[in-house]
Amino acid sequence: MRGPSLQSENPRPSLRVAAQVFQFRNYKLLWISSAASMLGMNAQQIIRGMLAWDLTGNFGMTALLVLSFGLPMGLFSLLGGALADRFEKRNLILLSQVASLLIATSTGFLVMFDLINFWLLFAIGVFQGSFVAVGMPARTPLMIETVPVEQRLSAVAFSMMPMTAMRAIGPALGGLTAGFVGFEWGYFGSGMCYLISVLTVLTVPTGIGRDGKAVMANASSPNLSSSIGDGLRYVSSNSQIRRLVLMMMIIAVMGMPIQTQFPGFVESELNVTNWQVLAGILVAIGGVGGVLGSVFVARLTQSPRKPMIQWLAGIIGALSIASIWIGAQFGFVGVVIPIFVSGAAMTAFMGINQAMLMDAAAPEYRGRVMSLFMFSMAFLSLSAAPMGKIADLITAAGLFGVLGLVMTGLIILIGVTNRRYTFGDFQGPQ
Repeated sequence: MRGPSLQSENPRPSLRVAAQVFQFRNYKLLWISSAASMLGMNAQQIIRGMLAWDLTGNFGMTALLVLSFGLPMGLFSLLGGALADRFEKRNLILLSQVASLLIATSTGFLVMFDLINFWLLFAIGVFQGSFVAVGMPARTPLMIETVPVEQRLSAVAFSMMPMTAMRAIGPALGGLTAGFVGFEWGYFGSGMCYLISVLTVLTVPTGIGRDGKAVMANASSPNLSSSIGDGLRYVSSNSQIRRLVLMMMIIAVMGMPIQTQFPGFVESELNVTNWQVLAGILVAIGGVGGVLGSVFVARLTQSPRKPMIQWLAGIIGALSIASIWIGAQFGFVGVVIPIFVSGAAMTAFMGINQAMLMDAAAPEYRGRVMSLFMFSMAFLSLSAAPMGKIADLITAAGLFGVLGLVMTGLIILIGVTNRRYTFGDFQGPQ
């Protein structure tokens, strides 16, 4: 595998240097597939929440629906990571994308013909979340195996860009589509995204990254359960990976569930009409911030200060979430800036987290380490339901304020109790 390698010649943070990974055909194809898939998946997140609110009018029930997608991700993500480290990653991704395409399209028809109800929507979420848990741990490890070693940190940075950016952009487009033309067309649009992903993955050859070292390492675990246990022991012995997973869990439990409350928050607390459209616009504002955050992370490929930058981004994002409480007193306009800033800061936080996780992990463990990243993301769903119940009691704006302040305190605590790591130079795996 050949191509320019300016990274080794110029270690200064540079977006232009980092972007050289797109000169490699298979990386570029997998990146396009990832962007399309993440756009479809995250568009469904807000559409699912808006449809649940439309069916129930209840914060708790709307948040409960998020559990349907996240619960199987929590249950099966470790299995998905073990599969990714043992079997053909490309085929696991393809299986997940075909299943998601069929599910999204079928759901659109159920909505179109008025056959949908809350519990059917819940069951669909469980089914789709199971396939995502199988395919997603394979994606980032496969992408970084398509480029030379000296460019893998850039590959990590750009591989997480679709995941983080589309987490902001997807709900915005999904919300706007559902608001203007209907929920069913939002699902059909998601299906088109998955179709693009499937067609792109089909052009990627099999056998990428199946080197002898990884095969021998995974052969030492005779079955999948042993492979999962081996991965957990590896993570528990690595202080840097443990710290990164803990920080991700804090954001997943308390920061990310706020998006599930946006539909009810906009309609019941901001005193607006046409809440579906404005909820989409509100998420779009966060999406713009998310794009800027993703670009910022890609530029940090060679920065030795990633831990400190991540820590500062987490604090800024958490305080911005807390300030939604105050901004809500001024209506829709009052929450624009807090949501924009939180979108940028939290996207940067999550992107740096994933980049450092993949950089710290040995190649033969990347699938299982990525599955722990996903496992932490499942806490989004597990915490969304109780958060919805709290929002019913103290309002969504009050919930945002409390969560933001608690997150701020926890992130500050982790940083100051690990001062050497947070404020010192990042030297790679520890």
